[in-house]
Amino acid sequence: MAEFRHRGKRVPISETLGAELLEHAEGRARIRFPVLPQYMNPAGQLQGGMFAVMMDNAMAIAADGIATATMQFSILRPATGGHVIASAEVVRAGRNLIYAEAELHDEVSGKLLARGNQTGLPRNVFGTDEGQPV
Repeated sequence: MAEFRHRGKRVPISETLGAELLEHAEGRARIRFPVLPQYMNPAGQLQGGMFAVMMDNAMAIAADGIATATMQFSILRPATGGHVIASAEVVRAGRNLIYAEAELHDEVSGKLLARGNQTGLPRNVFGTDEGQPV
């Protein structure tokens, strides 16, 4: 498992998922995730919660840290192997709330697999980013 760092800090969930940061710019992120057998449901498809955690991870990186308050996502087609790319963008960042959106695409075909969004608290709402999740 490769170490995953964002802004100099380890991101353990990204490491657990085998994530690879492809791009990070102001309010945007693209992350590559493997679709591993242990992430599958009995039908041989990526389990639904994995779509959410991958998009959540990308939105957190795009937002430079967010404490998720609400999250919605829709799965549009299954993922059965290979890799997926989560692309996220911060649509609105206020002092106390962040709204972000994400999409999950199959790496090879480019097909849209899922779309989601979340509202959350920026990391700085906690008063410090020490010990706070990304």
